[in-house]
Amino acid sequence: MIADTPPAIVIPAGAAAAPVAVRQGPPAHQGQLPAAKAEKKPGWRTRLKDKGVTLTFSYISESAASITGGRDQGAAYTQQLLASATVDTGKAFGLEGGKIIATIIHRKGQDLTATRIGNLFEVQELFGGGQDLRPAELSYEQQLNDGKTALKFGLYHTGDDFATLPSGCQFQNFAFCPRPTTLFYNSGFSGFPIPRWGVRAKREIARGLTVTVAAFEVNGIRAQTGNGWQLAPRFDSFVLPVELGWKFGQQEGGLPGLIRVGGLVDTTDKPDVRDDINDDSYVLSGLSPAMRQERWSAWIMGEKMIARFGPGDRGLSLFGTVTLSDRHTARVPFFLSGGFVTRGLWDSRPRDNFGLGLVYARVNPRIADRQRDEIALGQTVDVQKDEMSAELFYGWQATGKLLIRPNLQYIHRVGAIDRYPDALVAGMTVKLIF
Repeated sequence: MIADTPPAIVIPAGAAAAPVAVRQGPPAHQGQLPAAKAEKKPGWRTRLKDKGVTLTFSYISESAASITGGRDQGAAYTQQLLASATVDTGKAFGLEGGKIIATIIHRKGQDLTATRIGNLFEVQELFGGGQDLRPAELSYEQQLNDGKTALKFGLYHTGDDFATLPSGCQFQNFAFCPRPTTLFYNSGFSGFPIPRWGVRAKREIARGLTVTVAAFEVNGIRAQTGNGWQLAPRFDSFVLPVELGWKFGQQEGGLPGLIRVGGLVDTTDKPDVRDDINDDSYVLSGLSPAMRQERWSAWIMGEKMIARFGPGDRGLSLFGTVTLSDRHTARVPFFLSGGFVTRGLWDSRPRDNFGLGLVYARVNPRIADRQRDEIALGQTVDVQKDEMSAELFYGWQATGKLLIRPNLQYIHRVGAIDRYPDALVAGMTVKLIF
């Protein structure tokens, strides 16, 4: 890998409600009064929800096995337990339009990418973010102007509001799920379950068109195992993202689409990947790397349903993402991904889905220049170029609460170098939401 292990991101998906059967024609035994039935007493979670408190519990696991290629063959398993409470402050306290979210998780497992394969992006996106028990979010959001404006602050994630596509977390490879991994490599951008203190404002400026701005602390300490409860903020540097989002085709029976265009500035001082203060190679000069006072990233991404198979989200959707980042500090300044996701192709399996995703990531050519300088000095290093990968998955919604999703991943030029053969990885995601 070419960066410190970035935090994996998982956003649990709620289970879809079972379809309600509609009776046609007059009821049986018309004219007869049905026998009285005792009403079932609602459970404790239902009573809490009526008072504005919604509880969510989930178990997610991701298993992966390297079949061929990479550094070595083997298998790894990682899992996450989650408990979350969402409080509707209107129902709970009479403060309309408010929402409190508190989430805690526990992660445990192994990372096949680090132990066996050696590619750029984890083949188990669930791994990372500290393998321990930790808070993942504590935030408050307030809707204003009939929902056209939303303010949010607290301990949460940059990726909750920026550079995210709905289809992203259908994949197990970290390159997709659910936002471009290069934003983690190249800046202080954060994602679930590593929260940062921040504040965000979102405004609908026209029908379907929104603008979102935010400011988050840069704090990598909280990502380390054992440091999840270190909640004190660090306001010495910030990530400042802005994004324009456009939703279209949202009418009944339409073909919905989404486009996001955004960028960020990270005010953290970072060393140049090649240059010293004289713009020469610091490897050859022996001087320290030049310090850059800020770094930037930008993205454009979209998703569009092109065919509909039924109501709701049943259809075939295409997606794509491009990111660019600062050449002086970025490890992966160019990233490209795309593919398709199909949901509910068969009437008998309306909640099953399958998809194919492709990724191209180019390592900064200035890093390759530095590596060639190291070779010239007699050091044994590999010159990194680019890496390409693909993932094919099928998601079987076994029940309303249980999802089983096998996948195959293929990785070309493992680690962006030519040392290892291409890798083939078989994976399995299991999600239980209750």
